[in-house]
Amino acid sequence: MYTYTAYPDYRKSIVNIPNSILKYFGVETVGETLPDLDKYLNKEYKNIILLVLDGVGQTVLDWNLNRKYTLIRHERTTVSSVFPSATVAATTSLITGQMPCEHAWLGWDTYYKELGENVTVYNNTLQCSKKQAAKYKVAETLTPYKSVTERLIEAGVSAYILSPFADPMPGSFSEIMDMAKELCAKPGRKYIYAYWDKTDEILHKFGGASNEEEHIKSCLIDIEKQIAEFTYNMKDTLFIITADHGHIDCKLTCIKDHPELTDCLVRLPSLEPRLLNFFVKKGRKREFRSLFKKIYGDEFRLMTKKEVLDEKLFGTGTEHKKFRSMLGDYFAVATGDSGISINKPKWISTHGGVNSAEMRVPLIIINDFFTHGTDVENYINAAFDILKKKYPWTEKSMFNPHYSYAIEKRDGRKKFIQYYTWDNGEKKGYDDGWDGELFINTIVQDHETGIQYANEVEKVFDVRPDYGVDAHGWKLECFEFRLHKLGGYSAFVQAGDRVAGGSRTFFFSPEEMSGTFEEFLAANKELLSGAFGLTADYMKNFEGLKEFLGFRE
Repeated sequence: MYTYTAYPDYRKSIVNIPNSILKYFGVETVGETLPDLDKYLNKEYKNIILLVLDGVGQTVLDWNLNRKYTLIRHERTTVSSVFPSATVAATTSLITGQMPCEHAWLGWDTYYKELGENVTVYNNTLQCSKKQAAKYKVAETLTPYKSVTERLIEAGVSAYILSPFADPMPGSFSEIMDMAKELCAKPGRKYIYAYWDKTDEILHKFGGASNEEEHIKSCLIDIEKQIAEFTYNMKDTLFIITADHGHIDCKLTCIKDHPELTDCLVRLPSLEPRLLNFFVKKGRKREFRSLFKKIYGDEFRLMTKKEVLDEKLFGTGTEHKKFRSMLGDYFAVATGDSGISINKPKWISTHGGVNSAEMRVPLIIINDFFTHGTDVENYINAAFDILKKKYPWTEKSMFNPHYSYAIEKRDGRKKFIQYYTWDNGEKKGYDDGWDGELFINTIVQDHETGIQYANEVEKVFDVRPDYGVDAHGWKLECFEFRLHKLGGYSAFVQAGDRVAGGSRTFFFSPEEMSGTFEEFLAANKELLSGAFGLTADYMKNFEGLKEFLGFRE
C-alpha cells in the first residue's frame, strides 16, 4: 500500500474530535471543532460514545478488513494524529482536546527538567529501569490536565470513562461493550469515552500495518462483530470510533550498538522509537549530526529544536509552561520504515513518526440501526428527500420500477431487503447487512442515474479550447456546461486515447449555485482539477460562462 509523509494537521485531527463533543453539550471548547463530526452532531442524542481503538490507523483497517464490515462501511473521513503519533501524546489529546504542546504529555519517555531525568510516564519509572522516578506521579503532578469528562461533569453532564486503566477496569472488549450498554440504558444525556489497548499490543507483536496479518485481522473481526451487535440494538445513540495513531511495520535497530553516537549525548534519547529527542553535549553538535547521517542515512529527518518549533509540529496552541524544557537540541523524525530502539528491538510494528500509515486514522460514525423506525416507507421517503434536495425536479414517478424495498425478519432478526424484479416477472431479494443509513444510501444509488437522465438537456455551453488539449496521451473530446429542461445545471467531460475513452457528468446542487461564481468554482475542485489546463482561473475568464450559469454578480 502506498504511503507518504504526512505531518499533523491540527485543523482536521483527533484533537478536534473532543472539542466537537464539548461544543455539542454546550460546554466551552479548548480548541477548534471538527466539521466532519459537527454535521452528525446536529440533533439531540441521549448517548454519545467515543471509542478509541489503540493503533488502528487507516492502513491497518484497509489491509485487514473489506467493504462488508461495519467499520469500513461507516468510515466518514480520515483525520490526522498528533506529533508524535504515539499513545501518550495522542490519547492525552483525545482525553483533553488539547495539542501536545498544550498538555505536555509528549511521549513514552519524557524528559523532566525538575528531575534531570527521562521518565517513562505511564509507569512513573526512570527510563529503562523499574526504579520509581519520584515519590509522586511525575507527569500527573508536573503536567496535570483537565479531561473532557471532567469538564462535562462540572457542567452538569453525565460523563464516563471505560478503559482497562480506569475504574471499574474492564478486562476485555466485551466487558467494555456490556458496560456501555448498561450506561446507555440509564436515563439522561451522557458521554462515554471508551478505550481499548490490545489492538496496539497485537500490532506491535505481530504487525499488520503493511500486509494482512491473521492476529490483528481476527481481533478486528471480533471487535467488529461486537460493535455490529451493539449498534443493532442502539437507541438514540451516536457511536464515534477512531484511533489515537496508526502503525507501520518497520525495521528497529538499537542505538546502543553505536556507542560513538551515544557518547555525543547528555542522556539517552527520549519520546518514541520513531521520534527521538536528543540532548547533545556541548561542543559536539557537528559531530553528532555527521554520525547520525552516516549511520541512519535518509530514513529520518534530523531537525533542530528551532525547526520543530517553527513548524508547530507539537501543535499551534498556547504552549504549556514546561513544554520547551522537555525539548532537546535535535529530533530524529522517521519518514521511512525504520525506528531506533533504546534496548534490543522486540517489536515488528511501531509508530511515532510522520509516515501516513502512522499519522492517518479513520473517523467512523454509526447511528442507530433503525434510524427511522421499522416502516420501510420512512426510508424510501428519506431517500426521496435526499434526491429532491440534490435534484429539485425529482418525483417518485421517476424511480426505477424494477426496485422495491422491505423490512423483513430473516435469521431471527429484522433486516432491510432490496428487491429487484426483472421484465419477465422474476423477483429476487438482496440482504447486504445494511443498517438504516446504509439502506437509505442504497435507495438513493438505485434511482440517482435515472433521475439525472429524466432531465433532458436544453442548452449547451462549450468551454473546450479550439486548439485542442491532451494530457498523458488522453485527448479532451468534450467539456461543456449544460442547462436542463426541468431546471438545474451540469457539466459533461469526455476524454479518450487511441483505444479507450471515458466520460463523467457532474450535476450541481442548488446550494452550489446559490453563491457567487467564484464560490461555485472553488467548490468544484474535482471538476476543475487542471488536468487538461482548464482550471478555475480558465473558467473564470471564459467569456459568457458566468452569465450562462445564471450568476449575475
